[in-house]
Amino acid sequence: MTATTEASSSAASSSAIGASVIRDYYLAMAVPFVIDLITLLVYAGINRAPYFLPMPLGISAAFLLVGVGTGAYYLIRPVKRFLAGEVDFADIEHSISSLPRRSCAVMAVCYGPMLALRYFARRFEFGFGGLLQDTAWIDSVASFLVGTGFTVLLTFFMVSAYLDGLCEHLFAARGVNLGVFHGKFSRKIAYALLFAAFAAMIQLAADILSYEGARLIKEATIDIVASVSGTVFIYFWISRALTRPIVRLDHGMHLVAKDDYSVRLPVTSDDEMGHAVSRFNKMVEGLSEREYLRDTFGKYVSPSVATAILGNRTGRVADRTDEATLMFTDIEGFTGWSERLPPTEVARVLNAYLAAVVPAIQRHGGVVNSFIGDGLFASFNLPLPLPDHAAAALRAALDIQGTLAQSAAVGKIGLRTRIGINTGPVIGVTIGTENRLNYTLLGDAVNIASRVEQLNKEFGTTILATESTVRAAGAFATCRPLGETDVRGHAGNIVVYSVDPP
Repeated sequence: MTATTEASSSAASSSAIGASVIRDYYLAMAVPFVIDLITLLVYAGINRAPYFLPMPLGISAAFLLVGVGTGAYYLIRPVKRFLAGEVDFADIEHSISSLPRRSCAVMAVCYGPMLALRYFARRFEFGFGGLLQDTAWIDSVASFLVGTGFTVLLTFFMVSAYLDGLCEHLFAARGVNLGVFHGKFSRKIAYALLFAAFAAMIQLAADILSYEGARLIKEATIDIVASVSGTVFIYFWISRALTRPIVRLDHGMHLVAKDDYSVRLPVTSDDEMGHAVSRFNKMVEGLSEREYLRDTFGKYVSPSVATAILGNRTGRVADRTDEATLMFTDIEGFTGWSERLPPTEVARVLNAYLAAVVPAIQRHGGVVNSFIGDGLFASFNLPLPLPDHAAAALRAALDIQGTLAQSAAVGKIGLRTRIGINTGPVIGVTIGTENRLNYTLLGDAVNIASRVEQLNKEFGTTILATESTVRAAGAFATCRPLGETDVRGHAGNIVVYSVDPP
């Protein structure tokens, strides 16, 4: 299939979906008249007067086609223009959010007069559109109010259910969401409950005050059946309009609880529920951004340190003094071979080297504090607590050498890394300015670890550890003593050990 054909097919599909969206609104606005048709059929059947139907049906169709049809056309026109790309979503957002209320107004303006004509035509001696029998004033007024109220309320919740689907479609297809919230969820529920509670009571009370005997039984039966049927309709559409956003929000929260921060929900109403969904989307965006920061930050510091920093509202790791094991690494002969290779090759090998060294340190609970040229500085037990940190550092050093020995990229160049390890008291502090912070370790133990790494040249070793580390790790049996040596910047000699593979 060519690109032109695919584009044409996609456009046709989008056009068909858009037409379906518009058609569904007209169908929703037509449902009250379908119910009215059923009511008229039942009324004519009870009275055994099929000849009665043509006139009220014609009047009902006229109100539907002319009044409601015209109003619905203008109400849905902004959506049609948006789907056609003629206007921006911001230009029609208020029109969409108020669609249920405006649809109610159109229905009240059109349906109310039609019912008034039906209930009061005989009283004012109109010769068309009225009922077969005279009705008492109280019953006529009650029937008019309840009938109009039912139709308006049903329209509101049907169009609200339609709006839910419309907003879901616009969100999925165009990525737009409602952002205006003027409605009241509590008000919707209050109107629905009040109508359901009092509509039948009003009708029955009017029947009791208006009729007696067989007529009372007949009118009460009709009103009871109508009330039950109306309640079923109202309940269905209320349930559909109000519970779908709640179910959708619950599902979204379930996904977030499973650490899925890609979920976004359509905002399908302008009330508290819509506002809650909008805040949910913002919350998930914040969580997603936080996860992105943690992942990105974790590329520069240990992911566990990144988590600790992001979990602290000050943006700092707590300053403290503790015993820690420090490790310095360096590549033997780095200057010589780096001058013989192009910069891209130097970068490739260095990245391969670090890709082997850094995970090995992290596997054993260490934290890479900084990269220093062709080497790095890592710590165990600061800033993150680590039991048996000296032994962990020795294991990490052996792991590094083993991993590098198996690395094809590193082996091709013939790199060897030197590692120095020391254990002692260290001060861990966050230093810097408001705009730039750095966590660093200070103390004589850090200086000794750095110097011990350089002593590998003198002893011809690859891993050197001080006696303090070997003692803390309980590794005298597996480490080879090399004797005392002086360390520049440190008063007195130290004993160093070669850490050899088992």
